[in-house]
Amino acid sequence: MDGKWSKVCYARPALSNDVSGVGYRVVRGVEILPGGAALLTEENVLVVADMHLGVEAALEYEGLSIPRVQTKKIADYITGLIKTVSPSRVVVAGDLKHNFSRNLTQEWQDIERFVKGLSGRVSLEAIKGNHDNYLGLILREHGVPLRSEVIVSGVRILHGHSGRLDGRMTIMGHIHPSMRLRDGIGASLKNQCFLYDKGRRVLVLPALSLVAYGTDVIGQPSSDRMSPLLSDGGLSDFVPIAFSGDKPLRFPTVGEMRGISQARDTRASAP
Repeated sequence: MDGKWSKVCYARPALSNDVSGVGYRVVRGVEILPGGAALLTEENVLVVADMHLGVEAALEYEGLSIPRVQTKKIADYITGLIKTVSPSRVVVAGDLKHNFSRNLTQEWQDIERFVKGLSGRVSLEAIKGNHDNYLGLILREHGVPLRSEVIVSGVRILHGHSGRLDGRMTIMGHIHPSMRLRDGIGASLKNQCFLYDKGRRVLVLPALSLVAYGTDVIGQPSSDRMSPLLSDGGLSDFVPIAFSGDKPLRFPTVGEMRGISQARDTRASAP
């Protein structure tokens, strides 16, 4: 997101100065980083979500061919963070793979390439997401644990496709949050974002996948129902946070931005 878009979106976001280390501190002990990762600073644990490795092969079965580049780009991103923050471990909060029904050949190869690329650099743990059926068959060969959730320094990390909140600080994926920002003449730009609800103590990570890019949480109210963890209240109270380069941009709440969008659309349709 470049500077001009921060001036023409629904409401001009505030540039926060609450920056700790290399990221933006959303709450004590939890930072978010440009590119989609979170860092739990007490134990220096890196958390990412929704890689969807092998999605290109799944799309080929549907007749759509795209370059198979995302595994390398995701691996390069995480490797760069490892060099920067030297995490004690990396936790993937669900949907490491893409296909529901079986392990496609490309998925197997991409996951093995990703796991081997981290071997000797940092330990890896995976949380089972709704796309991760049969993932255990691949990870077992490399000694990578696959869990339903992980607790780090009192922070609960899970995927978000099942379960309920229990009052603890929670980090999840699954929703793939993004925002579509529009200018005064109707041009738009879709940008991934984090979502944070201070009241419910929930942080939603954007997807690392380059293909399964995101759900517009402003323009698609149906995103309120994507996770059973958030069935009470939906996404209205969440604050989107995006990055312009390494600068965090904190927006009004999802509910406020939806109201602004509806008012704008009403004005545009008025005779």
